[in-house]
Parts: sequence; C-alpha cells; structure tokens
Amino acid sequence: MYEVRFADDSMAHTLDAEEVCENHGSLTGFSSRTHADGWTISGDIKEDWYYWVNTFEAHHPVFGRVWGDFEDVVFADSQQGYEAFCASHPPRTWDYQDI
Repeated sequence: MYEVRFADDSMAHTLDAEEVCENHGSLTGFSSRTHADGWTISGDIKEDWYYWVNTFEAHHPVFGRVWGDFEDVVFADSQQGYEAFCASHPPRTWDYQDI
C-alpha cells in the first residue's frame, strides 16, 4: 500500500464535484461517476457557495484503488496508481475564506 500525507496549510485541497457527478447542479451527498479513462470516482459532494469533494474513493481496472482525503492522507494500492490518478484527476487548491 502507498500513502501520501498532506500538510495543513489552511488551503483547501479537494476534488471538483464534477469528478463524482457529471452534472451536479445543486446536488449534494454521495455520488459516483465513471470516466472515459477508466477511473470510477465516488465521494460525498459538499456545498457552501462552491461544490467540492473531500473524502473519495476511486477504482481503475489497471491501477487499482486510490482513496482518502487530500487535506489529510490519501492511500493507494500502488505509487503508480496514485500518480496515474493524480495525473488525470488532480486535486484543486483553493481558499476556504473565498466562500
């Protein structure tokens, strides 16, 4: 298992809601989406003037599983899987004070 820990720098490091729901609109709560690149990403959409996903789980038929929270720790079946996931579905960095 591969693990990456993230430092607390007061910025938000999250996935976009579109990563788990193609047209989230005003949708909040648990959702899941399969992307053309083979990743199926699931997570709980949060909303406060902006939509984001903290805790997520992603599966790929070749790279395996990646799961966690980019504001704390993310786990992966392998480093290659983690890097492949982040290359195509990178977390966004934004300021919570903006909401």
